[in-house]
Amino acid sequence: MKIGKFYQACISIILVLVILYLLSRLEFLYRPVLLAFNMLLLPFVVSFFFYYLFRPLVTQLHKWRMPKWLAVLVLFVVMAAVVAMLVVLVWPTLQSQAEGFVENLPALAKEVQEQINYLQTQSFGGFSLAEIDLSSKLTGYLEQGINYLSTYLQNAVSIVATIALVVGTVPVLLYYMLKEDRKGYTSFVRFSPAKYRADAIEIFGSVDKMLSEFVIGRVVCCLALGAFAYIGFLIVDLPYSLLLALFVGAMNMIPYIGSIIGSIPCILIAFTDSFTTAIWVLAIILVAQQLEGNLISPFVYGRTMDIHPLTTIIVVLIAGAVSGIVGIMISIPVYMIFKIVILQIAEHFERKAQPDSTA
Repeated sequence: MKIGKFYQACISIILVLVILYLLSRLEFLYRPVLLAFNMLLLPFVVSFFFYYLFRPLVTQLHKWRMPKWLAVLVLFVVMAAVVAMLVVLVWPTLQSQAEGFVENLPALAKEVQEQINYLQTQSFGGFSLAEIDLSSKLTGYLEQGINYLSTYLQNAVSIVATIALVVGTVPVLLYYMLKEDRKGYTSFVRFSPAKYRADAIEIFGSVDKMLSEFVIGRVVCCLALGAFAYIGFLIVDLPYSLLLALFVGAMNMIPYIGSIIGSIPCILIAFTDSFTTAIWVLAIILVAQQLEGNLISPFVYGRTMDIHPLTTIIVVLIAGAVSGIVGIMISIPVYMIFKIVILQIAEHFERKAQPDSTA
């Protein structure tokens, strides 16, 4: 008996749901695998990040007839020297600002509360902020943030273990990745079917170029945004200016959402001084973001990372729900990899469907 397409679709959906239900009942089997994957994901992500960041330097040293293993070791020595110099020059200021911020956190929260209470007594064009009840809403948001932070602090042992794993594995992984360079891609291409080898070479070449431009471009944009914000914070004499500028630059690693997250503590701390200072800090962050988005990003990215903002936000939110902060950091590159592969496959079948021009 022939089954219609509608019933075929219904049967397929039912089978998929049954499979998902059975997988949910077998969680005890694949849960250890998922835990091991999540534990190893961060070291590999960090290694790939520094691989694409440092590869141009190793390539240039290799062009100067230096063996790759020696070039990698020279790079490690130079980076260790740079880190040591930053620790000597920057760390004292950063440490004092961080310690002062932590010590003054209760006082800062109290000052923010007082500023909000003062604003609620004012009226703007006949509109009173007391109707919105900003005080209770902000208190609720702060409680959620404190609870979220407490949850992470309770997992301090896990955090320390993760840091130890990253510090212990990333240098080794990075050394062999830089030394072997593109041999991994070559192996994948060699094992691909002969008729698809040309497409595989094109896909891996496009993915490699995209990842390289994304990593280098992201670092340049974050440094530029942090520098712009730091200059502006110094102009308005914002407390903890270096700490906040570093936070703004680091959060910019997360597209779109990161810029909002980075601006919140800056505005709140400025708000403890006055409402006018908060407005100035908001204007500085907006100007810095516009300079980074309209001057730096087009120069370092070009058209490579041409993604619609709505698509970016959806991808970041889904990745955050699935894999947390690590998923957010790698969401855009993973999306671009899938996009490149899908477009290349579609182009392959489109060429295959076209009639032979020589016929």
